[in-house]
Amino acid sequence: MKIFVMRHGEAQLLAANDMQRALTSFGQQQAKDSAQWLQTHYLDNSTIDLAFVSPYLRTKQTFAELATTLTTTEVEYTQDIIPSGIVSLAHDYLDTRLSVAPDTQNILFVSHMPFVSYFVDALCGTCRSPLFATGSIAVIEYDIKSSSGVLETHFQG
Repeated sequence: MKIFVMRHGEAQLLAANDMQRALTSFGQQQAKDSAQWLQTHYLDNSTIDLAFVSPYLRTKQTFAELATTLTTTEVEYTQDIIPSGIVSLAHDYLDTRLSVAPDTQNILFVSHMPFVSYFVDALCGTCRSPLFATGSIAVIEYDIKSSSGVLETHFQG
C-alpha cells in the first residue's frame, strides 16, 4: 500500500490565529501541481481510499484543491495530525484503521511541519526528519504486517 504524506500549500503569514491561516494563491497552485503529480505518477486509474486532513484552514483548502483532480473515497478531519500532533498516536491509529480494512491501497495525510517530518520517520523507522517544502509529498510503501514502510520518493514541487 502507498501512504502519501503531504504538507499543506503556502499559507498567509498573518491571521486571527494559526488555525485560520489561509492558502495564498501560490499555495493553491502548489496543491494543484501536487495533485497532478500524484495523478500522473501514482494514481493513474486509482483513488485515494482514505484521507486524513488536519482541521486547520490551510490543510482543508489544500485538500479541496487536491479533490478537484483526485478521487477520494473517505475523508477524516482529525486533530491528531495538527502541527503539535503526537506522531505515535497517529501511527497507532493508522494501523488500527488498516487492521479492519486490509485491502486499503492508497492513504493520504495532509498536515503540517513538523508533524509530517516526524511522521515519515515514525512510519519508516528512521531518524532523518526530512524537511518538507510547502506542497511537497513523501511517498511511502507501507506494510501493515510489520507496521513500517520505506520512503520511495519525496516530491518537493
